[in-house]
Amino acid sequence: MTLAVPDYPRKQVGKVAEINGMSIADGPWIAVHEAFNVTGLRSGVLVRWEEEGFISVAQHAERSPRRYLKPELEIVATLGTNAPPTLRSLRYYVRTRLGSEIQDDQPASSAEPARQHPDHAGTDDPEGAVFAAALANLLRGQKLSPEMVCERRLLVTRDVDSRGVAIECLRRASDGDRWWFSWGGGVWLCEADNPTEALVQVKAALRRIGDP
Repeated sequence: MTLAVPDYPRKQVGKVAEINGMSIADGPWIAVHEAFNVTGLRSGVLVRWEEEGFISVAQHAERSPRRYLKPELEIVATLGTNAPPTLRSLRYYVRTRLGSEIQDDQPASSAEPARQHPDHAGTDDPEGAVFAAALANLLRGQKLSPEMVCERRLLVTRDVDSRGVAIECLRRASDGDRWWFSWGGGVWLCEADNPTEALVQVKAALRRIGDP
């Protein structure tokens, strides 16, 4: 990342902006609530991402509101498929654009297309159904309405009249054939043994797509 000014007021240019040839002169710089409208990401996530140098931030003083570079966030928003982007998809985007190799001990990001491992396609493997059922129970505990479309696929809505998102549980060959959740559109979400992360992402996606 590049710091234009070392102290306050400050404007920090993130890696996504640098990759796309943006500078502190580009704009507009928008407030947190506008950034949420663009990306579906809450302030805590934005702060983490700018602290890691991925996205740009402007701040007048230490405790003053942060502002974010709108054209950069519009690019970040495209990293999500029918849902807000994830840190994995952001890291994958930056690594691939910078020409860095993905380490063998690091799972490819959620931007990698989600495909069922051919060795397990069409087989009766109960473990994936167990993970899907556990997530469904967790979603019901948050007053959401998951419908089991099949034993490893959910359609999640807030209520019967709202739009929903599809979640699948598949084995992921690039991560040692472990079970992962993926969005119905074919993008990896998170490991199936981490349903709390899936819950957070699903709730954010439902907030983002809103009512029909």
